[in-house]
Amino acid sequence: MARSNRMITKSVRLSPEENTLLEKASQAQHLSEATLMRKLILDGLALYQLEKACQAYARKELNLSAAARYAGVSVYEMMSELEKRSIPVNASVEKFLDGIQNFAETFGGSPALQQALAEAQQK
Repeated sequence: MARSNRMITKSVRLSPEENTLLEKASQAQHLSEATLMRKLILDGLALYQLEKACQAYARKELNLSAAARYAGVSVYEMMSELEKRSIPVNASVEKFLDGIQNFAETFGGSPALQQALAEAQQK
């Protein structure tokens, strides 16, 4: 999705109680209310995208890689999220991990990659 430098203003109505909660959270986070609201909205949208990706994967509408791209996370993070939700990851994941392992062995891989592969293969 292409991003523009142009910002768009949106407004939101809050109850007095919600406004008080926002004020307190803003002070606790040492952020302006506008910055905190933007952060909370972006966090919520990321969770929404992750939820939609998990649902699409469970319905077999997306493969693991496409679901991860849709959610804006790594394949490893997507696998972890699917595991948390008790959504089975199909056998192609093993093939994917084997391919990454072969790639790392052939072309060299960082210690972090080797560790991540080892952890993923233990699951």
